[in-house]
Amino acid sequence: MNKRVLMICYYFPPLGGAGVGRPLSLYRYLPEHGCECDVLTVKPVTYRVYEPELLEGLSTERIYRSGSNDPQRLMYMFGFRRVKDSTIRRGRRASGRFFPDPKIGWVRSASKLGRILCENRSYDALITTSPPMSCHLVGQKLSAEFKVPWVADFRDFWTSHKIEDVFDSPARIERAWALVEKIKADATAVTVCNGAIAEYLKTGEVVYNSYDPVAAEGWKVPGNGDDFVIGLLGTFDDIVPVEPLFKVLARVRRKDPGLFKRIRIEHVGRIDSAWLETQLREYDLKARFVSHGYHSKRESSGILSSSSLVYLGLGSRKEEGIVPSRLFDLFASGRPILASVSENGESGRLILSTENGGCFNADSERDVDSAADYVITLLRLNQAGDLKIVCRPEYARKYTAENMAAQFARIIKAL
Repeated sequence: MNKRVLMICYYFPPLGGAGVGRPLSLYRYLPEHGCECDVLTVKPVTYRVYEPELLEGLSTERIYRSGSNDPQRLMYMFGFRRVKDSTIRRGRRASGRFFPDPKIGWVRSASKLGRILCENRSYDALITTSPPMSCHLVGQKLSAEFKVPWVADFRDFWTSHKIEDVFDSPARIERAWALVEKIKADATAVTVCNGAIAEYLKTGEVVYNSYDPVAAEGWKVPGNGDDFVIGLLGTFDDIVPVEPLFKVLARVRRKDPGLFKRIRIEHVGRIDSAWLETQLREYDLKARFVSHGYHSKRESSGILSSSSLVYLGLGSRKEEGIVPSRLFDLFASGRPILASVSENGESGRLILSTENGGCFNADSERDVDSAADYVITLLRLNQAGDLKIVCRPEYARKYTAENMAAQFARIIKAL
């Protein structure tokens, strides 16, 4: 018999970006594995990017939206639709004033609608997926009240940073850990999106994020030609820096000026143009850099199909436990990945396991030199017509959205 599941998540289409990928994939593919899925999410909020097209072809009858008193919902009600990157950065600094996070104003309304759904739909399981941590409070209330098994899913530590890096106050840190321990104790099962989070929480079955196989069909094999395109996918900022790549390219220019002239950089996603401009001038790369702005995942794959190498970067040791969801899209591309990440971190280990990429430390002259040699090797293979790229290669197939949903379905049926 099919299981009936209620998934509780704040971030869901028409909101776009990386945060909606996991819940959207579960909504799309859980029914294929014997789990009917309803969604409890928030009514329209002010956000940085919208992708309503992500719901095309999907029934919206099972998506239920509650009101909220959180800042993003209130801004929407006052007529604001999009939030600027600068506002997001200021919001991150102010988020510590709320506990557990700024979405706490959603919990009461979401719980109220959740009770109505539980009374009328007789769910076999609940799934809550964070961030925000507030969504776990909704699942906690409903699970206790209706005696429904509950899966608490952690896509991050707390945010993308650990509790100790989010809060300055020892009292807040202690309070946050007490909440995490209560969630762990009350949940029937805990899932996490990578091993570093499982290690941090000291619990959790690892279910990696995934790529959308439909969007991945946009990846095509590039031609071997005069240009060698390095692709950048997604948001780049102080957490996801681009300067390490520029350091490597400066070394390529010094080692082989002729090959360097063949390099172009193409970016799809959000980026702070003023932040980027300074670095492009410093490394004399402005003429070689093109940003196409934000596009859907399928469109992004098509645009970056001209690339023969893709780049990924994380800002500091604080991000060593992060596995950006874009990494799985890059796996699907079949391109070699040059990554400014620790080879001992979660992203680094995954990249090295594919045997189709390398990691480097931008603060190590030796690493930068080795990365430059790697790029030069690829340039020469491309020039000779010998750079072979296979879209959606074998190593990427275990990271499809269908496989992720199948893992969740197995966990749900075992509750």
